[in-house]
Amino acid sequence: MGHMPAQALMGLHTLEHAFLNDVAPSYLLHARPPHGLKIRQWKKRTAVPLINTLHKGVTGLRRKSAPVLDHDLVWLEGGKADGPAVVLLHGFASNKENWLSLVPFLLKTHRLFVLDLPGWGESQFNANLTYGLDDQVARVAAWMTAHVPTPAHVVGNSVGGLITALMAGRHPELFQSACLMNPAGGKGADHTRFEAGLKQGKNPMIVESLAGAHTLMSLAIHNKAIALALAPLMAQDLINRRHVNRHLFHQMLVHSPSTELPGMAANQSPTLIMWGKEDKLVHYTGAFTYGEIIPHAEVLLFDGVGHLPMVETPVRTAKALQRFWSSLA
Repeated sequence: MGHMPAQALMGLHTLEHAFLNDVAPSYLLHARPPHGLKIRQWKKRTAVPLINTLHKGVTGLRRKSAPVLDHDLVWLEGGKADGPAVVLLHGFASNKENWLSLVPFLLKTHRLFVLDLPGWGESQFNANLTYGLDDQVARVAAWMTAHVPTPAHVVGNSVGGLITALMAGRHPELFQSACLMNPAGGKGADHTRFEAGLKQGKNPMIVESLAGAHTLMSLAIHNKAIALALAPLMAQDLINRRHVNRHLFHQMLVHSPSTELPGMAANQSPTLIMWGKEDKLVHYTGAFTYGEIIPHAEVLLFDGVGHLPMVETPVRTAKALQRFWSSLA
């Protein structure tokens, strides 16, 4: 990357920031601001420990926790003890359990590390800290350095994909490969109704009711049966976290990535951009924007799949990942 002309690098920086620069000012102007008191008084109520008890017998994943920088982080770990390391990073309004459908198809060949991103799931949230993308990249990189045998295959979905893309540019030593699965932050040739709504301050990721959970699931998942089944299971967590989620979304837009630090374009790791074409949250044409920013990346589009390929089509997703990783060997 050191040999890239400054003008070309500036152009890529502009492309990287185009989505946030387009959406952030309008969203912050029109959206309901976070409620400071309710954020500070928030108490976590979650069904996650029960889910972990139920799947542990099937997956054998163990729950681990450790202090990393300014957070206590929680993750699931397991699989083939001497297998190549795979890190799975979830997206916004989500948690590590989002990966449980995919996990059984990777367990026999890889050692898995499934993180709750800082501020999410069972990992610590602190109302006094900042949650910009640069902060999150630094925290995840510190966790990988301390707790994951690197270099690893890192797979990130949605905001987790955006974090993965930035981290690959800043911490190449941690990466064997990167998979960006329906990553957030790429300004496509077209936009979804969700993306257009953000500019009017509308954000269905902030869930206030069971109906809101149904709306979000139907946006995230193309398969109507899966969306319908997951909405009531997700509703309690989403409603409980609504003030925190509003705060975390604001934080991501207020603290945009620094142009002084390496960006996605600095990524030299083998990269797979995987995208469900029926994504109603982030338009699939963002795949081609990411492809411009990371020209050596392979682009794989799934027909009939939405924002969460690992939930909707875990077998197909696992096969695509295994094929990609095998091609590197």
